[in-house]
Amino acid sequence: MLYTGEKLTAARSGIARDQSLGLDTHHPEQCAFQALLALGYLNHEVDYDGPAGWRLSILSTYTLTVSPRFRRLVLITDVTDNVTGRLVRGRSGGSGLPGLRIEEHRGQRSYVLRHLPTGAQLVVTGNRSGTPVGARSKFYIDGLTTDTPLTFAEQDQLARVPSMSAEASRLVSGVFCRITARDPHGKWAIGNWFYDPLQRPGWLDGEYRPGYRRLHGAGNSWELEWESDPYPDDLAAALTDPVIGVAGAKKRSAADNLTIALGSATLRLNRRRALAS
Repeated sequence: MLYTGEKLTAARSGIARDQSLGLDTHHPEQCAFQALLALGYLNHEVDYDGPAGWRLSILSTYTLTVSPRFRRLVLITDVTDNVTGRLVRGRSGGSGLPGLRIEEHRGQRSYVLRHLPTGAQLVVTGNRSGTPVGARSKFYIDGLTTDTPLTFAEQDQLARVPSMSAEASRLVSGVFCRITARDPHGKWAIGNWFYDPLQRPGWLDGEYRPGYRRLHGAGNSWELEWESDPYPDDLAAALTDPVIGVAGAKKRSAADNLTIALGSATLRLNRRRALAS
């Protein structure tokens, strides 16, 4: 709760069977889906005809609480229609994660989504428990439902995504699962890749915006480039923290090269904007 901002019931639902926090304990198909979601989220102002050009980085502009579970990922937000509308493509086209569909709408505040290629589940809800409660109900956004099979265009987009090893998937998925995490002692904060919650001095500007960012690579080797927030050391701390970090992840630093390693997989962190003097 202190690290993720979840309410008690939501945090309890994520605890794994081994009593770990469960942020990175997922069914394999769920992890693969979350890595795809992270790939879309972590590419902004890039070639939208290339891999991951799905315009999911717009999610940075919404207030989200990320609540990972073993068989589902939960996004808690007060604007469920807006967030779901960005994640799922419309019937007439548009952006969104290829293969993601609306499975059902519950009450007035919860969408249950299904990713057809992996079978993974994503819940977008306004309930602070993270549970999609209420009877099935009609929704009014223009989103594809599970009645629509994977299109040829979506198949082509997914085919252009580079291969990603299981360990790399855990690292990349781990970045997304921590986009709103912060250290309860005020040492680091991610700020949804949009701003610095700790309001520390030293940036060239105080503009709240998701700047350029690009996640690219293949197999075990990946690189994340970005400008604006967060601090590279903050991201490294979130991924390697003794309490909330990815189990087994280690920080390697040499000169300007900051890398997170997990087994044989590496994620190089390369922030492009310099600090003010």
